Amino acid sequence: MNLEGLQETLANYLEKSEDPLGAIMGQEEAKKGVLASILAGHHVLLEGPPGVGKTTLARHLASILPAVEAVADCPFHCRPSDPVCPACREKKDKGDTLETISIQGGQRFVRIQGSPDLTAEDLLGDIDPSMAFQYGCHDWRAFTPGKLLKGNRGIVFFDELNRIPEKLQNALLQVLEEHTATIGPYDVDYAADFLMLATMNPLEHAGVEELSDVLLDRFDVVTMGYPETALLERQILLKYGNRLDGIDFPDDSLDKLLVAVRSTREDPWGKEMDQGASVRAALALYEKAQAQAWLRGDSSVTEEHLRNVAVSTMAGRIKTSPESKYYDDAVGLVEELLQEVLSPSKG
Repeated sequence: MNLEGLQETLANYLEKSEDPLGAIMGQEEAKKGVLASILAGHHVLLEGPPGVGKTTLARHLASILPAVEAVADCPFHCRPSDPVCPACREKKDKGDTLETISIQGGQRFVRIQGSPDLTAEDLLGDIDPSMAFQYGCHDWRAFTPGKLLKGNRGIVFFDELNRIPEKLQNALLQVLEEHTATIGPYDVDYAADFLMLATMNPLEHAGVEELSDVLLDRFDVVTMGYPETALLERQILLKYGNRLDGIDFPDDSLDKLLVAVRSTREDPWGKEMDQGASVRAALALYEKAQAQAWLRGDSSVTEEHLRNVAVSTMAGRIKTSPESKYYDDAVGLVEELLQEVLSPSKG
């Protein structure tokens, strides 16, 4: 699928030497990979640890989706000249004029949150009891389309795809390959012509399922990681972190914050962890240290404020390695790390 208007929109950005995904700082190779796949009409699977910007990238992509004019006022955004849903087809067959509307880019973006309790009915649709009583349960008018079908002519963002069970993964195969969905008792196929942008957490995370080879074969896989440099991560904190009025965050305190966070991803402390602290953890520490200063009546964030909030902020956002002496003791690991990296000798 080639999303209508998106190629022209991206071309306008590039002609102006602007980054279409400029809201994402760094991640240059990942952004190029996503844009190339989207323009080629391929589904994309973003792989990486939590908190590195996968969801932010997807949301920003939704914000640049162009509006579409003159579409049918139906969940499938049918083209009046070539309707795909049963309701619009029936109207056209009767010679009725299809009412048209304009939809903004954001309305062409459907988000699905992956979870073990997600069902095929959530994705594809289900029977409306009141309509089934009126028309019969095998009549298409009794069918309410699910989120996948409502993504027709747009982008479906499937967050944490590998948290759904294998049985549900299989429900995706037809729509990703054929852009249609065959629904149980109905004798019509439903259009599901969309691009899917999905995210996946690493397999070592709790609650994730291994994606089948046949499902992975439907995606281009793009990897996202932590910010490449401390300078880039500093810029992210300053741009996206919330600031409390009247509270200063000096450069030396910000440097210590970055050292503490980035040490969880780098040796020797990185060897103790399966997952280091993410950018989300850095943002949380940046904001919470300011709150600690405010609560204590101070006007500036100090190392002491960072120490007071770092354990509660970081311990739940890292994952210790089974081989580490700190296994099942994330609090102890963070306390020991802080003792070393925030010591006077470390500056």
